[in-house]
Amino acid sequence: MGLKSSEIANNIRIKLSLAPLILNMKVSLPLTILALAHVGHATIPRACSTPEHSGYPFCDTKLSFEERVDDLVGRLTLTEKPYLLTARESPKGSIPRLGIPEYDWGANCIHGVQSRCGGENFSTCATSFPDPNFLGSTYNQTVWKGMGSVIGIELRALWLEGVGEDHQSNLPHLGLDCWSPNIGIVRDPRWGRNMETPSEDPLLNGMYGEMYTVGIQNGDDPRYLLGVVTLKHYDANSLEGKWDANGTYDPQHGNITRHSVNAAVSDYDLASTYLPAFRRSVEKGKAAGIMCSYNEVNGVPSCANKRLLQDLLRRTWGFDGYVTSDSGAVFDIYANHHFCNNMTCAVGKAISAGCDVESAMWPKNQPWSTGSPYINDSASAIDEGIMSINDLNEALKHALMIRFRLGLFDPIEDQPYWHVSPNVVRSKEHVDMAIDATMQGLVLLQNPGNVLPLDGSAGKTTAVIGPLATARNRLLGNYIGQICPGEDANIFDCVTSPLEGIKNITKGAVLYSAGLDTVTSTSTAGFKDAIAQAEQADQAILFVGLDGSVEAEGKDRDNIGLPGAQLELIQAIMEVNKNVVIVLINGGVLGIDELKESRAAIIEGFYPGFYGAHAIATSLFGHSNRWGKLAVSIYEKAYTTRHNMLDFQMSPHGDQPGRTYRYIGDEGVLWPFGYGLSLTKFHLSASNFEPSSLVVLENTNVDFSHSFSIKMSNVGHLDGDNVVMGFFSPLDLEKSEPASALKYELFHFERHSLSVGDYAEVAFVVSVDTLMVYDTNGDGVSLPGQYRLSFTDQGVGSAESVVVDIQVKGEKKILKPFIKAKK
Repeated sequence: MGLKSSEIANNIRIKLSLAPLILNMKVSLPLTILALAHVGHATIPRACSTPEHSGYPFCDTKLSFEERVDDLVGRLTLTEKPYLLTARESPKGSIPRLGIPEYDWGANCIHGVQSRCGGENFSTCATSFPDPNFLGSTYNQTVWKGMGSVIGIELRALWLEGVGEDHQSNLPHLGLDCWSPNIGIVRDPRWGRNMETPSEDPLLNGMYGEMYTVGIQNGDDPRYLLGVVTLKHYDANSLEGKWDANGTYDPQHGNITRHSVNAAVSDYDLASTYLPAFRRSVEKGKAAGIMCSYNEVNGVPSCANKRLLQDLLRRTWGFDGYVTSDSGAVFDIYANHHFCNNMTCAVGKAISAGCDVESAMWPKNQPWSTGSPYINDSASAIDEGIMSINDLNEALKHALMIRFRLGLFDPIEDQPYWHVSPNVVRSKEHVDMAIDATMQGLVLLQNPGNVLPLDGSAGKTTAVIGPLATARNRLLGNYIGQICPGEDANIFDCVTSPLEGIKNITKGAVLYSAGLDTVTSTSTAGFKDAIAQAEQADQAILFVGLDGSVEAEGKDRDNIGLPGAQLELIQAIMEVNKNVVIVLINGGVLGIDELKESRAAIIEGFYPGFYGAHAIATSLFGHSNRWGKLAVSIYEKAYTTRHNMLDFQMSPHGDQPGRTYRYIGDEGVLWPFGYGLSLTKFHLSASNFEPSSLVVLENTNVDFSHSFSIKMSNVGHLDGDNVVMGFFSPLDLEKSEPASALKYELFHFERHSLSVGDYAEVAFVVSVDTLMVYDTNGDGVSLPGQYRLSFTDQGVGSAESVVVDIQVKGEKKILKPFIKAKK
């Protein structure tokens, strides 16, 4: 039997170093300076650590956290309170008279701690994983949880050293709440931040968010949180650049941006697409933080949206953590959405709606905010009756509870999270986990004539060509922090480029020519040299795609083709060399219609990260066969002519055909969701049922379920990884039900590593809940009718799927109410 990749990876465990803070010292030091043993750049101040302040009830560990928080809130003045609700207000965000130190809310951790390096002379840098769009294609929950665990423990270590965030070198030290993960849906390939989120599928995003959350928050000490996630961006945040009212991208004059757009979304689409990842991360992962987004949702700014922040998040899902605004989002309530006519109103609306913490902006070259709406306007908002003192106190309780749950008000002698060795940062164990993750996310799109694996023997010459062949930081995506040791955080010489990775693998000669200076260049001046190198070589590898000059936070694309003259370069190389491999480096997918079914092998590399060059090289030359599957659909270029970027509805309506594989299927798609090849051959077969048979499921019996076992066999000549997915498709629902438009819905997947001749039995348990869909009210329901189950390793619409039908009998039944009724 084959082992799951998760079972293999579970052998790698993250251990906390419980070494004493101060070695070989017999004197007793005050608690206030105990943390100095791990401090590299600053001292972490502590609450309840001096005789002057330790006698307050909020310092009494015999009381519950709730009692302690209540006591602390009761001791604060109205002037002091907003300082504890403002992110990046350090060191002003402290209450010296009570011994409450500053706390710099927020540390981005999208795929690693985004900080400066720690240690002497900035010598120890955080472990960096691939971007989330790459990680989604691993379909491996253990990878996602493992990354979360690495981030959680490294965040603690770097925080203890007083290390600051990296996007501005003189920011105060990190907070312990990660403003990550980004689990917004990949709504449109033009979105400039597609690299930050794992998938277009709500289930996959939810499992990613859940596992990431469990990894970061749950360490070896169940009394405290190791770190805190802040799920973002809640909700329907998937537009960056400047668009006009017609949905035309206009970087110069467009006035619809993420700060002003209204995401008009039906309750059906909210419940079925936009919210499930957040809901699962809260209900199953127990996420302790949420970030509300810049945009409006149905006419109400997210950070002033009681329906989102109270009715759904707290009352229905049971969320008990804190909510922060995105940076500047409270300002947007007034200045860009014009939801209020002044900042006092905006502050009152935000706090009373449930936005507990406000992330303020700061002036250029200023290490922290010099004021914030919450600090400036909270008292006025209370005086004017826009919010109550009770609203402010509730926000304080939510925010302060996080700091208590992190152990920041308790003695540290027996807290392992205060004793984390700096040696855990980028340790061999963590590096091995990052490499293991990187080996699993490349997707083999096509391999005509078995171009792959390439021949790396001494007699073979390889030409490496393309504007990304020597890329270093451009492999890493965004939100990366300092990657290489040293004073200069903008040096990336420790990152292996694709060219270097290939030279490290092959024994033969390697030739190089960029062909194009940049990904956007239209000059063909370099083609002559590139063609000459390809003509001499036995095989050619082209590294093409996108980078931050084309897609980024604040920058969408207006088309999804290869920019510049990259397509022309590829075609020129294919004319002179018959063994061509194209490696795509990108966040949002690329419409490469002209290359589909060409004689070139094509690899989707996304942003593969710090160890990406190694993973690419070893995979191309056959030293690894651990390919992933697409977690996003790759569309043809004409996609942009059919879909209005400003339309946030997912299901088909009017002249809009619907979005993602769930409503498009494989129509207008070059490679569908879930697709991916291997260098070996796998075979799927039904183990305990007859394909194309019919199984009856009674929705009146909630305990009834049926197990379908799929045998996945490696019948090829190489060991390898494979992913089997289960989809359901409603066949005959009433047309009045919006779910009748669903073409496919992912309900389960598993990844396995299989040796030649080996097999794995994958159980897909199907119940009424498995086949739950949503109605117009947003309620999760069981609808009677026939559903087709497809078990596949080749994505939606694959002719090789093992198929069986389910007949659901009974009446329409609500399984999961959209919003819990008020008592």
